[in-house]
Amino acid sequence: MIKKVNALIFFVCLILSCSETAIAQLGLDPEYRYIKVGLEYDDNVTREKLDKDHQQGMIWRLNAAVGIRNIIPIDRLNTRLAYILGMRDVNNTNQEDFNSHDIKFGSSAKITQSTRISFEEAFRKWNSQNDLFNFINNVADAKIDQEIGKRTTAYISYRTEQKWFQNNAPEIQARNYLYHQFRMGINHSISEDFTVQLGYADQLRMYNRRPIDYRKGRPIALKGIQKDRQKVIILGFYAVVFNNTSLALSDQIVNSDSNSRGFSFDGNKTQVFLSSNPVQKLWLDFTYQLAAYTVGAYQTPDLGYELSETRTEDQSFIRFGLTYDVSDQVSLKFNYERVKNTIFFTRDFYNSNIANVGMNVKF
Repeated sequence: MIKKVNALIFFVCLILSCSETAIAQLGLDPEYRYIKVGLEYDDNVTREKLDKDHQQGMIWRLNAAVGIRNIIPIDRLNTRLAYILGMRDVNNTNQEDFNSHDIKFGSSAKITQSTRISFEEAFRKWNSQNDLFNFINNVADAKIDQEIGKRTTAYISYRTEQKWFQNNAPEIQARNYLYHQFRMGINHSISEDFTVQLGYADQLRMYNRRPIDYRKGRPIALKGIQKDRQKVIILGFYAVVFNNTSLALSDQIVNSDSNSRGFSFDGNKTQVFLSSNPVQKLWLDFTYQLAAYTVGAYQTPDLGYELSETRTEDQSFIRFGLTYDVSDQVSLKFNYERVKNTIFFTRDFYNSNIANVGMNVKF
């Protein structure tokens, strides 16, 4: 599989390096024509719980993308193919460095005036200085959108994902998984400035490992493979609150069931998004996420496990961003983010403050 993905990456890069005339015939994709450079400060690069253990770091980030449109010459069918390069370099530790290669294919077609179908597939190869995190990922999405009258749109979608870690150690191979998600929902515009959303998702993740139970503080392997299933209700709205400013809210109510104790994540995730264009060329963005899931087990200091009905898995952050458009091709960015997350399988938290300045160039 790794050799196949490497060959595919080489083939796409070869296509994108063809003559300007050949690419012009297909058409460059405006969404995938950019170079992004950023310098980031993180006061807790390695995500330690105690302030005295925090490692501050300066991080360079580089993202570049090239895409082409209309690769399949069929009327009423829109297609695109893109390659994206990502790089991250941390000045004080090599264990947090990585580079990634993404290949994305997408297509969409309008079957009738009110029905639209789309399909997307993405391959990712992730190379990290820490061999434990090298992986290959494949994601495919299919979706049907159906307009119902002038103010309502319903959708149904299916998503599948496979992830393979490249390290052959059994404890790393156990993290490989296959994921399926079925989702449906409806968006209704109450007015031109206010839209509500209602959705439902049923998702199943199957790991390359046996399910476990806990007896006398120790994990016991059971028969079969670990299966984690979640049923999610999605509520939300989008509103234009005043000129050039929009507000969106999304709330997910999660009911989880796993055949491996300690992996049932019941809970709630709420996200708030605010976007504003107060003056010409300046954009403000604000995101807040509060997520808390009740989980059944945590690791004790002696590396045993205990069951708990009260432990929560928190994934919360606040993000603020500024974007200034110097021209149609160049924009300057500043972002600040504060994160508070639970350390996996413990009752401990880590905090991190991240500031980033960067420049985006379109070509």
